[in-house]
Amino acid sequence: MLEVNGKVIAITGAGSGIGLALTKLCLHHGARVAASDRNMSSLTALGVEYPDVLHCATVDVSDSQAMTQWAKDVVAHFGQCDVLVNNAGVSLSSNIQTMKRADLAWLMDINFWGVVNGVEAFLPHLIERPAACVVNISSLFGLMAVPSQSAYNAAKFAVRGYSESMRQDLRDTNVKVVTVHPGGVKTNIVRNGKHFDSLDGSATNTEETAAMFARVASTTPERAAEIILKGIKKGKPRVLIGRDAIFLDILQRLLPGVYDRITVPASVKGRRRLASQ
Repeated sequence: MLEVNGKVIAITGAGSGIGLALTKLCLHHGARVAASDRNMSSLTALGVEYPDVLHCATVDVSDSQAMTQWAKDVVAHFGQCDVLVNNAGVSLSSNIQTMKRADLAWLMDINFWGVVNGVEAFLPHLIERPAACVVNISSLFGLMAVPSQSAYNAAKFAVRGYSESMRQDLRDTNVKVVTVHPGGVKTNIVRNGKHFDSLDGSATNTEETAAMFARVASTTPERAAEIILKGIKKGKPRVLIGRDAIFLDILQRLLPGVYDRITVPASVKGRRRLASQ
């Protein structure tokens, strides 16, 4: 068990959603938190409440040099780092026939390379601790694929593979690796993303897609944070968040070659039902 009280936990994408909820929960449990995000508004307010144990920074996770410097700043400020949570992420809905390479690169730079940048920046510091943990946020879409999500699927499948291999590479060290697969969590990831095509192939936009997502997301960020924190404490290699993630994980393992014959029609039907309400 890794007790978080007194530990230093670095969290990317900490300004909203799961990242902000996890930041608050870790602080509540006595941890010192290094929080980074592109948007500092929520973190600035939280810093007033926790001036001595919360260190905030504006960091672009896609910038490897910025991440390396942030890791050095965290260790200089707190004297150590025990846990890294690679949480920052964006979303993109686009049919593979019309998707722009620039949009694909934008998503991969954040969702995949941001994770790699975090690991490369913090691992030398984590390896020095008597007990440490890396938490990489993948997704339910890192377990199964759906239409219009080729970029997001690619990044989250990559995070999964990278993390599982890293866990094996670090098996004989003090660093545990936890891969998290959230289902639908009520965050702003869709509202802050880029969305052009829906699951059924029809045109959509960010506002419409965000509204749809908000109506089907079943897990709160606070509940997601609680599950992640338990995973950190236990060093669990794989964490599923939400009943949707648990059910669909089972489905794709039972029917790996044909699960889409069930999930896609059901998703399209559900989308159309919601759109008509």
